[in-house]
Amino acid sequence: MIAQRNPKKIYLSIDLDYWRYHTTPESCTSFFQQVWQLKLPVHVAAYHHHLLPHVNSFDCNTLINVDYHSDLCDLPAGRTIDFTEGTWINFVDWRFWGTFTWRFPTTRCLNGRGGYCHVDRNPFEDASAARWDKVQKRVGLWGIPWHRVKAVGVSVSPNWIGSAQVLMEPLSRLRITRWLKDYARQDESMRRRPKTVRV
Repeated sequence: MIAQRNPKKIYLSIDLDYWRYHTTPESCTSFFQQVWQLKLPVHVAAYHHHLLPHVNSFDCNTLINVDYHSDLCDLPAGRTIDFTEGTWINFVDWRFWGTFTWRFPTTRCLNGRGGYCHVDRNPFEDASAARWDKVQKRVGLWGIPWHRVKAVGVSVSPNWIGSAQVLMEPLSRLRITRWLKDYARQDESMRRRPKTVRV
């Protein structure tokens, strides 16, 4: 008898730049209403790679990244990669037995460099290029198995997001409007440690 695989235990990673080209707040507000209904603490970081310790602290096996960019790089043979906001998914501890799914907003993310972060081999065509067990991509936010989400992290990504008006509901709820003001002034407080917010 073949043993069943472990049920999905999802870490939901959200980059606010997913909505960078949206001009109205409906999609963002609707999505975050579902996040609030989870009643989970939300871990907030200024930049996406700052979420990695939080991701690695959970015994999950599925990472869903809601993001304009994939944040997944290929691993060139014989070379290492830098740890950045565009490669951090290559550093998740449980990637070797885990599933990574990139949720992107529009097919323009797949045109040219768009939202892709790899250099040579596309890890969405060859998962071994990034050393994940399974790699997927899907446009849009439908079909997320919310009942399997165990933890949530949000990256503000102030250098990538578009209109703050579109994001006003989550920015206010997560109490991070001050971060954007600090960033606009090039304030060093944008380097502050991530925080956890109960919503």
